[in-house]
Amino acid sequence: MIDKSSRAAARGGPASALHRAGTPPAEESAPPGNYKWIVLLVVGAGVYMATLDSGIVNVALPVLTREFSASLVLAQWVILGYVLCIAGLLLPAGRLADMAGRREVFIGGFALFGAASALCGLAPSIGWLIAARVLQGVGSALIQANTAALLTQAFPATERGRALGLNGSIVSLGLLSGPVIGGLITEHFGWRSAFYVNVPISAVAAPVGWYLLRPSPVAKGQRFDAAGAALFVFAAVGLLLGLNQGATWGWTSLPTLAALVTFGGAGAAFVWVERHVPHPTIDLTLFRNRGFTAAAASAFLSFLALAPVMLLMPFYFIFVLRLPVDQTGLLLTAIPAAMAVTAPFSGALSDKFGSRLIASAGLVVEVVGLGSLVFLGAHDSALSAAARLLVIGFGVGLFQSPNSSALFGSVPRSRLGVVGGFQALTRNLGQSLGQVVASLTWSAVVLAAAAGTTTLAIEAPPEVMLPGFQVVFATSAALAVVALATSLFGRPRDAAHRAAAR
Repeated sequence: MIDKSSRAAARGGPASALHRAGTPPAEESAPPGNYKWIVLLVVGAGVYMATLDSGIVNVALPVLTREFSASLVLAQWVILGYVLCIAGLLLPAGRLADMAGRREVFIGGFALFGAASALCGLAPSIGWLIAARVLQGVGSALIQANTAALLTQAFPATERGRALGLNGSIVSLGLLSGPVIGGLITEHFGWRSAFYVNVPISAVAAPVGWYLLRPSPVAKGQRFDAAGAALFVFAAVGLLLGLNQGATWGWTSLPTLAALVTFGGAGAAFVWVERHVPHPTIDLTLFRNRGFTAAAASAFLSFLALAPVMLLMPFYFIFVLRLPVDQTGLLLTAIPAAMAVTAPFSGALSDKFGSRLIASAGLVVEVVGLGSLVFLGAHDSALSAAARLLVIGFGVGLFQSPNSSALFGSVPRSRLGVVGGFQALTRNLGQSLGQVVASLTWSAVVLAAAAGTTTLAIEAPPEVMLPGFQVVFATSAALAVVALATSLFGRPRDAAHRAAAR
């Protein structure tokens, strides 16, 4: 059962009946006054810290690799260990928040992330640093699984899109400033200081957040699904590890096959366990809800389509257009900059006109932008390429906030934690899978076009690289079209959805 006193404290009013999973909840009033802005401030600090760190690490990685005299194969685990940990723990973290309280889990993740950042800065070896990054991944999973849920709980349903849009702008701000701040700190104060920047943010925001945030609804009398959580971690790690290292180990090698078999076996066992335990990590009956399923699927497909752009456009700028690295970094800010501008407006528009049409319009713009990348040439101007990235960024910003609003609006408030974890999971898995597949596809097409003149795709002439970009970006555009069809035709109409909620 739901702890009614906790629910009343969180809402500032009497408790309401719990809705069944898969049934759109009735509109509930959020806490009065300025509490919603307090939640946005605290949540925004956690979101900014996590996204800032991603950009910082990407910039600092070459420097710390040289200091530790580590190979790139080993050093990439500084990033991979963090991503794998997040992907594996997002759903269990969301479920844990439903049981223990979103405030408690979120602030715990905040504190752990800050402490792990300090350990990263103190690392005497590459192994220490990788282990500290895994701890950071645990903290980040606890944060990411609860940010949208906390905002959805604090803001009334009529302002949900606006709140998620503002959160999207904070994400974009972190993505924009991370490489700039990380580069400046690493250049003038060393890579260790780049990790220490998270410590004061956490030291201030964690206790302040604990004091200001109200208790969340807590599901009493339930057990944590340890078996399901462990199986999901094994499945996620097996899939990403097998795809990431398959080309290095060999696709028929024992380690690759073991990783992929682990994914298949653990994934099947996870589904079986979730269908039979009384309190699963994720309630599979949620997928009976058309609104939930369509929003989740279109989000995953959108991230899957976007990931190759973030991976390959630096190669296009540097190897085809022959631009320096600093100019390349500046041009790559086009997508998050456009997202930061668009996200708040799209969220507000979805509050007024409904999420279905606004989110689908964003995917139309995303399809146009991705399709335009197919026609990039060896002699195009850098500004022309950046303009295409701006179009993609506007489309993504227009899509994400309304889609997130629809996702959270389709489930009972008691399930917001696990849905928050699932939302972050779609982003991480979509980006990870998209980049792995894009890398393999681009390399295979370029080497085929090179016809044996080189064994490394990055050493091919610019005109030989272009077919690789064209194939990958055409695939991305096709995936975005599928996401558009899912968003437009898969989800219920907003009017019917609101009527069902009442």
